Amino acid sequence: MEKKYLTRDKIIGKQVIDSKAMIMGTVKDLSFDLVAKDFSLIIKAKADKEITVDSKNVKVVGDVILLTVAVETFEKPVVPATPKASPSVSPPVKPSPPRTPGLCSGCGFQNESNSKFCIKCGSKI
Repeated sequence: MEKKYLTRDKIIGKQVIDSKAMIMGTVKDLSFDLVAKDFSLIIKAKADKEITVDSKNVKVVGDVILLTVAVETFEKPVVPATPKASPSVSPPVKPSPPRTPGLCSGCGFQNESNSKFCIKCGSKI
């Protein structure tokens, strides 16, 4: 009896199903680690998203590829593309000096407290 070997050509394009019988996608390519003598499946999932599955998570390779884990295991949290900018910090507002009744802001002359115009320069107080 002749042994049958699975080649890369026979694995690419196979449908991948997780442990909860959910279709993950199809095998797009294989990745090999020659030092560890291991491989990973690169799966094309929904919305052209790629998921890498280690060989230890592959249960059976037949007409389809069955995994020992669920899709949620491979879902990664969404990370914002740009970090949130810190709120702009404006310098503290300097308190205005205490207002002296009758003091002209134009020339600094001290008028009577109930004056509406400066006697010296005519500016509105």
